[in-house]
Amino acid sequence: MDSPNLERGIQLFQIGRYQDAIPYFQTALTEDVNNSNAKYFLAQCLFLTKDLDKALNLALDLRAELPNWANVYFLLSQIYLHQDDVKEAEINIDKSLELDPYDDTAFGQKAYIEITKKKFEAALNFANEGLRINPKSNFCQNARTTALTKLNRKEEAKSSIENLLEDDPEDAHSHANVGWSYLEHNDTKKALTHFKEALSLNPNLDYARSGMVTAIKSKNRVYNLYLRYSFWMNKQSGKNQWIFIIGIYIAYKISAKLIAASGYTFLLIPLIIAYLLFALGSWIMEPLSNMLLILDKYGKYLLDKKEKLSGQIFFALLVGALLMFLGNVLTKNDYFTMLSLTCLAAILPLTRGVLANTEKSKIINLVYGGIMLFVAIVLSLTGGSIAHIGITVGIMFIAYTWLSNFFTK
Repeated sequence: MDSPNLERGIQLFQIGRYQDAIPYFQTALTEDVNNSNAKYFLAQCLFLTKDLDKALNLALDLRAELPNWANVYFLLSQIYLHQDDVKEAEINIDKSLELDPYDDTAFGQKAYIEITKKKFEAALNFANEGLRINPKSNFCQNARTTALTKLNRKEEAKSSIENLLEDDPEDAHSHANVGWSYLEHNDTKKALTHFKEALSLNPNLDYARSGMVTAIKSKNRVYNLYLRYSFWMNKQSGKNQWIFIIGIYIAYKISAKLIAASGYTFLLIPLIIAYLLFALGSWIMEPLSNMLLILDKYGKYLLDKKEKLSGQIFFALLVGALLMFLGNVLTKNDYFTMLSLTCLAAILPLTRGVLANTEKSKIINLVYGGIMLFVAIVLSLTGGSIAHIGITVGIMFIAYTWLSNFFTK
């Protein structure tokens, strides 16, 4: 007979009170360390409250104890996917489907993995397969809507949205997913409506909160253009992204040479500015918009801790750069100019560090940005040559723009 603690934990789990359910499952395990149900629900609660490392360890223990339980492999797949380990996520969901080939949610999970791999047609096929098993599967319907949105099949996506909300109009995640779909189709008004509804149903849903923040930011024309570009780039494979970026760089170099040869050198400055905005815009736009929201009377309440910190770091380094520039104007000391440029250069790694999704990426970015500032300050205080400071910081900055996507994975 199941313990009262397990039963109470399951009741809380079913109504979405995952944090409150955790102590009951833990107590049930102290009563019976072999209670697989208590262990499974505890792992799910830890996953849903974003304690991924503990959830993973518990799920791995459960898999060792019950190697033929499909649900455990499904949970492991979800955890791995949230940790950006697509390979392990796929291995585990394939095993789940091998053990239970009629589990509609497993097909939905498979669809989300394909979406992460940017194989949207395959994702749509898996979502449809899950819906053939269970036409009312909310999980598969959400995956299908996302796949259709990424494929830019607007009419089908609209129909999928209608079916999704008709089946379960009180599901917060569905409203949030619909909001993102409308946002990707540049319908900010409808997106805000669904994000608002999602947050009214579940005020703690980060997926809806981040969507609301993004939708509000998109009202700004410049940010809206960046968002359109970001959505487009995110649909491309890694190979195509690099081809596009390298193509733009080659076009920039050719244009610069043609302008220099023509004698219209005054056009070089706007060309360089335009290229830098393109090359670095996707990296600075997020912390820049977070800084602007911090300064907004109501917008600051929409940001989470990481977003607030990124905006605060952006603001601090921007103020630091302006103060150093002012110091140069007043004293004619070129060291202030180098420190000003270093503050601007450090914006990229430091803000990306606090916004990073993984601990490894966070540490590497923060250490890299800290070293840039440290080197410039120490060399300035010890009388190092201005050229030496400029070359060192410049090489670090250029290296970062080219290598950061590799060493922060």
